[in-house]
Amino acid sequence: MIRKFSIAVPPLPLQRRIAGILSAYDELIENSQRRSRILETMARALYREWFVHFRFPGHEHVPRVPSPLGEIPQGWEVTTVGDTLDISGGGTPSRKNEEYWDGGTIQWYSPSDLTGAGTMFMDDSGDHITELGLAKSSAKLFPANSIMLTSRATIGAIAINTQPACTNQGFITCMPNERVPLCFLFHWLTENVPVFQRMASGATFKEISRGVFKTIDFLLPPRGLVDRFEAIAAPLAGQMLALQRQIQTLRRTRDLLLPRLLSGQIDVEMLAA
Repeated sequence: MIRKFSIAVPPLPLQRRIAGILSAYDELIENSQRRSRILETMARALYREWFVHFRFPGHEHVPRVPSPLGEIPQGWEVTTVGDTLDISGGGTPSRKNEEYWDGGTIQWYSPSDLTGAGTMFMDDSGDHITELGLAKSSAKLFPANSIMLTSRATIGAIAINTQPACTNQGFITCMPNERVPLCFLFHWLTENVPVFQRMASGATFKEISRGVFKTIDFLLPPRGLVDRFEAIAAPLAGQMLALQRQIQTLRRTRDLLLPRLLSGQIDVEMLAA
């Protein structure tokens, strides 16, 4: 039956022109993705150098002292997540009640949103709930520039929301503060994903609860050093967000062009010019 279908095929020279136009978009997307990966690698390498290997500026003159985490630089403090951060959980409004979902404008994330995107920032979620759905569930609205961490099944997908949002119950969301700013916290979470996975438990699927998460040790460097790192990492993160949005725009444009080019709705000669 498939062999009997009639398919309109443009002349080969036209096909090559169409492929060339679409390839140009693919190359731009690939270049932007490469630049974004380089920026992320730079920020993560700097975090590890300063806060994992303790080779921060002036480290030669700072003695090491014993701590529950082993030897750490003098002046650094070992606290816990619960004593350092505000965290939030999530919830799911009943799917049986359409008033909780229809026409919703509040971003509501599920783990698949993060695992499917694989980006540092999230501009929007796959699902949205209404104000009533938020009020009638355990979902909690948190501010923009919080950090969402998937906490069950797939543990350790991490992203920053750019708009106020809420999540389902498969998340722990951490709010930055003056002492623990956004980029420092993001890289601390990324660095400690193996710890979260080891501390997870459960028979059906692994999960790290908020109670357990709060007990995790948190190594807090001097504020001046954290601020110095943030001054370097925040502009890199800003560039990554701009590149991510550029990639999304290029993909949308390419996907809109494809059917129009193949159907002849758009004059290839005009685009080539």
